[in-house]
Amino acid sequence: MPFAELSGLVAALCWTVSSLMAPGLIQRFGTMRFNTFRIVIASSILVLICLVTQRFNATLWLHAEVVMLSGLLGIFIGDTMLFTAVHRLGPRRTGVLFATNAPMSILLSWLFLGENLSFGQLFACGLVLIGVVIAILFGRKNNLHAWEQTKGKLSSGILLALGAALGQASGALLSKPALLDGADPIAVSALRVGTGALALVLAYGLFYRHKQPADAVPFTQLTRFDFMGIATLATIGMVIGMSVLVWGVGNANVGIVTTLSAVVPVLILPGLWITTGQRPAVGAWIGAIFVVAGAALIILK
Repeated sequence: MPFAELSGLVAALCWTVSSLMAPGLIQRFGTMRFNTFRIVIASSILVLICLVTQRFNATLWLHAEVVMLSGLLGIFIGDTMLFTAVHRLGPRRTGVLFATNAPMSILLSWLFLGENLSFGQLFACGLVLIGVVIAILFGRKNNLHAWEQTKGKLSSGILLALGAALGQASGALLSKPALLDGADPIAVSALRVGTGALALVLAYGLFYRHKQPADAVPFTQLTRFDFMGIATLATIGMVIGMSVLVWGVGNANVGIVTTLSAVVPVLILPGLWITTGQRPAVGAWIGAIFVVAGAALIILK
């Protein structure tokens, strides 16, 4: 199903755009406030779409508990850890660590769903992951942009990014049974994101509301452009990107879809070049060639 598998690339493009938009907004909002506003906005949009188009059905509610658990793992925990890592490590290094969600998904789908990949498909997935690693390891120059500088402990940032990858992989896996039974992908995404939004609001209200970072902008000083930016980011990254990924998971092999979604670190290279004015190193483009070759092999299988 090449079109279903292409959903991973579409999701990767959406996440690349949102990753490039995120650092400035995280700096102004603070990580927890940023993520809470982002997910609440995305949840509201998805629920409204589902209510207007009547996408909620009985099949979804049969799997509601598992889908909600998927939202807690993938959205509440996974996304919070992801954007905390972006703030600590920058979008490029976070991206390569988050790309490990692909082999994690392959392993989990093999263990729990009985999905098997042919040798050719495994080889193609390997090319993608090798390309991603090369692009990041050799995509760094000596004159570091602010986004490349580590805030806090490097080990903490690495663990946060890997935790986000595991949350994404397990969340995608848990949503698949509902999709296989015929639940609407957008409705599944709405329930997942809505669950994550509710958990974030509770966590923010109970624990984080009075613990904003010292460099975050006070709420009363945030502008309408800040909120327009976070609404745009939520729409691109969560409403479109996550819904497309959920649809792909339900219509194709979980490992292949998530492997294609792992090309974010390569897509982000030209984005960083445009945004920061710093051209990525030659090794970054060599990695991109590996990724494109692997993605092509996956799609042609």
